[in-house]
Amino acid sequence: MATMSKAASRTFDQPDEQAEKGGVMIDVVHLGDMKVKRATYPAGWRFSEKMGADSCGDTHVGYVIDGSMQVRTDDGTELDTKAGSVFLVPAGHDAWTDEGCTIVQFDEFDSAARRFGV
Repeated sequence: MATMSKAASRTFDQPDEQAEKGGVMIDVVHLGDMKVKRATYPAGWRFSEKMGADSCGDTHVGYVIDGSMQVRTDDGTELDTKAGSVFLVPAGHDAWTDEGCTIVQFDEFDSAARRFGV
């Protein structure tokens, strides 16, 4: 008996969802039960100033397409991500970009935390 492939390919040119939140432009495509998000952050954006909380409660796994973003976790760990960087950021962090940044994120919210044990 043959099994069906779950292979999939999508483009952000035709997103399933689009939103703007705290000045960030977000496009989302669904791949099976996973949401993949492209987020474009404007220059000067900072989570703690734009999103209504001091710290982000979500875990993020992603890739920086262009620009750069700095992250400081609640325990004081600092990351400097730039174009070409792959990142894992646990819940409990502030993030900001001086020049602007575009990232693609996979496994948001608690799914990433479970998968990566953070």
